[in-house]
Amino acid sequence: MLSRIFIFLALLVAPVAAQAQGQPVVGIVELDDLTNTGQAETFSTMIETALISSGKFRVIERTRLARLLEEQGLANGGVVTTNTPGRTGGFEGVDYLIYGTITGISAVNRQDIGATVLGGLLGGARRNSQDCHNTKVRMEADIRITDTNTGEVRYASRISEEQQSAAVCGGGAQIDSNALMRAAADKIATGLTTAIYPIQIAAVQGGGTVILNFGEGAVQRGDYLMVYGESMEIPDPSGTGMIKIDGEQLGAIQVTDVQSAFSRAQMVTEFAVPPAVGTIARPVSEDVVKDLERAQRRRR
Repeated sequence: MLSRIFIFLALLVAPVAAQAQGQPVVGIVELDDLTNTGQAETFSTMIETALISSGKFRVIERTRLARLLEEQGLANGGVVTTNTPGRTGGFEGVDYLIYGTITGISAVNRQDIGATVLGGLLGGARRNSQDCHNTKVRMEADIRITDTNTGEVRYASRISEEQQSAAVCGGGAQIDSNALMRAAADKIATGLTTAIYPIQIAAVQGGGTVILNFGEGAVQRGDYLMVYGESMEIPDPSGTGMIKIDGEQLGAIQVTDVQSAFSRAQMVTEFAVPPAVGTIARPVSEDVVKDLERAQRRRR
């Protein structure tokens, strides 16, 4: 009887393990910290957690990655090589490497004219002041993610995250530094995930509702996305290859419900034809968001 139970459990676990084995492996190279706040290690751990939570990647242990980097003599500059002379790419055992630098952490009080270096806020230190104020803290980091098989930079961005404290009088504002860094880590994980696996329409329902293949961590309720037609490739004028571009804009959607593995969105502009399953949707710029919000207010 016991052996049958073990066999049954093995059959349940096998498909999950096989799926995990097929997922790309990501490694986080030691992050630089220009602010000297000592938060690089914590930030790296949060990025790892966010990547694992996406369900799209496996993360290599940092101790093992450090050993591989040392063996191959790779510097912290994003250059990926193999032991094969003259070949770039193919860093064995890892599909993507994340390089990053915490470039700034600053705080601004409502009465302040300019930014001041954060200093003790992350450590919980208090400032002696009888003025009532709130404090806005900003964290910035430069992130680059490379494909180790090709050496191509798949994602590069300056991450900027802000948090504002409640108003205080005669004391120091308390900032949840963990929440600030976790929000930045989620942005990094989302950037990598959607660069490799674009947000796509998984189903089209009645009433202008569509189902997206991403949920928590990738989109938020209220987000606007632009839906594009079939992508195409055009020759690079330099003669170095082909350029892949999105198809024509079909229309805009707004996320209305977010679940762990999927989300629902509503069409907010006219679509000549309903978008097909597999159609790509991308976040829009702040200017486009303002235009869409104005258009919705006019329709009301």
